[in-house]
Amino acid sequence: MRSTSTPRRRTNLAAIVVALGILAAACSGATTATPDAASGTEPAPDTPFTMFDGRQASFADYRGRPVVVNFWASWCPSCIAEMGAAFRPAQLALGDRVAFLGMNLQDEREQANDLVERTAVLFDLAEDPDGSLYLELGGLGMPFTVFIDAQGNVVRRHDGALTEGQLVGLIEELLLP
Repeated sequence: MRSTSTPRRRTNLAAIVVALGILAAACSGATTATPDAASGTEPAPDTPFTMFDGRQASFADYRGRPVVVNFWASWCPSCIAEMGAAFRPAQLALGDRVAFLGMNLQDEREQANDLVERTAVLFDLAEDPDGSLYLELGGLGMPFTVFIDAQGNVVRRHDGALTEGQLVGLIEELLLP
C-alpha cells in the first residue's frame, strides 16, 4: 500500500531545501553598496526604536558622528561569535571616533541581556522586536551590519559575520576620512 504522505514529504523537503539555500546566501558575508549608485548613499530611516534603558531614539540622534549598527540575536550563533570577537575589539579601538549600536532582533529581553553580559559588549543597545527596522534597512541574513556616515546616510550594508579585521577595514574605508 502506498503512503499518502509522499507529496507532503516532498513539499516539506522542498521547503527545507529553499530555506537552506536562503540561509546559505545570507551567511555568505556579502557586503552590498546602497541602491543609489550615483552618490553611494541614502538617508537612514527616521523610524524610532527603543533603547534597552527604555529611551526612544532614532538614527538622527547619532547625526554628526558615524555609526555602525549591528543587528544580532541570542538565537544566532554567528552573531554571538561576532559580538565578542569583532565588535568589542573594534569598539575599543575606534569607539572614540565611531558610535556602535547593537540592535537586538526579535529576542526576549532576558536572553538579550544574558548575551550582552557574556560577550561584554559596551556599545549602545536597542531592540527591534518585530524586525521592521531590520527589513526597512534591507536585512537578508544574520548578523546584519549597517554603516551610517556622520551625515546620517547609509553607505553600506553587510549580511553575515565580520571578523575584527574586516569590520575595522570597512569602518576606516567608509566612515573615517
